[in-house]
Amino acid sequence: MDRNSTHLLVVDDSASMRQIICDLLRTLGFPAVDEAVDGGKGLELFRRNPYDVVITDWYMPRTSGIELLRAIRSGAERKETPVLVLTGHVTAGRVREAIEAGANGFVVKPLVAPTLCEKVLRLVADLPPVTRFEPVERLIWARS
Repeated sequence: MDRNSTHLLVVDDSASMRQIICDLLRTLGFPAVDEAVDGGKGLELFRRNPYDVVITDWYMPRTSGIELLRAIRSGAERKETPVLVLTGHVTAGRVREAIEAGANGFVVKPLVAPTLCEKVLRLVADLPPVTRFEPVERLIWARS
């Protein structure tokens, strides 16, 4: 998938976190990045736009990221869209819940830019998750 034609959705209730993630994605060469303040707004945008990847925070007011993920997976259209879940509240149970709900990846907050970059680039390139060390720089410049 070409980065210039890849459409991403970032869902987080923190304006500063959305800004950081969107800036990072644009630096990686993804010009089409939309934002939503919670899972409900994210779902509205998802239903109107054909996103290639959704990146969502787990804990948000009104509609959480896990609820957004479940709504995407239970929908009639584009239910296979890759979804990356972000959270600062990590437990084995939460990771299991996200995976069982259909998450394609999980990133711990506070974000480490290379980790987020690696996971997004792998989802866009439709590559399997990392099972051994691979420098993120190789992924950043691959297929760009």
